[in-house]
Amino acid sequence: MGGGRVVSVVGAGAMGGQIAHQAALHGYDVHLVSRKPERLQAAREESARLLRRRVERGKLDHDECENALARVRTSTDLAMIGGAGVVIESVAEDRDVKREVFQRISEHADENAIIGTNSSTLASSLMEDCVKNPSRFLNVHFFNPPLVMALVEVVRGPHTSDDAVQRAMEFARSIGKTPVLVAKEAYGFVANRILFIAMQEAMRLVEGGYVSVEDCDLAVHNALGWPMGPFALADLVGLDVVEAILAEGHQQTGEERWAPLPILRDRVAEGHLGRKTGRGFTSS
Repeated sequence: MGGGRVVSVVGAGAMGGQIAHQAALHGYDVHLVSRKPERLQAAREESARLLRRRVERGKLDHDECENALARVRTSTDLAMIGGAGVVIESVAEDRDVKREVFQRISEHADENAIIGTNSSTLASSLMEDCVKNPSRFLNVHFFNPPLVMALVEVVRGPHTSDDAVQRAMEFARSIGKTPVLVAKEAYGFVANRILFIAMQEAMRLVEGGYVSVEDCDLAVHNALGWPMGPFALADLVGLDVVEAILAEGHQQTGEERWAPLPILRDRVAEGHLGRKTGRGFTSS
């Protein structure tokens, strides 16, 4: 893999910080870059807390933990990404922001580096014109929290080369993840596409008076084995976030099944956004 055992992660939010430390746990030297020094510090502190908790529970060796933390170097200078064989972008889920970031990444990334976007809703083809040699560009979608969740969706864009796909799959495996190949772009890729369409169907059933919120969640939890029902999950994610994801799906696909339903829109308009506001579908 070009760049040897060096990975760069651009964006130090909850996802970026943990992706960086997951790679460091598996022996990579990692450059974690953000424009905001306070984000870098917070990412370091949160990952250190999570990894040291594993040490306390006997699930991680003390020296492995401390060595991993030491392998992550932080910087506000995007030029730091040079020399990496893999560059992962994990900034805000905003198309304009990501396009600007990829233009800057393209200026500094090595020519042979693969470039992945961690976006869960924006396919790489929406931004490939911002990347020099877009054949190395694709979605490499981690799930939250990256230090725990095993799945990584590797999504081939129409511009993506076989080599880039293979290298992304190998990289995911090399940091202890289970990659799945999504051979063509589709809104929501695999897991989130199934999840949010299922959530929409649950809302249709409740909105139509077929079942209560509580009984729908009980049915899905007990019959399908979900850790929590679709309405409890929507409250956890945030109803405004759910609405935004569905609205983006409606815009990108033109399919009515993605259009946010009144049962959701009304709650968001009233400021009842789930757990973070104390009221939603199951929070009151």
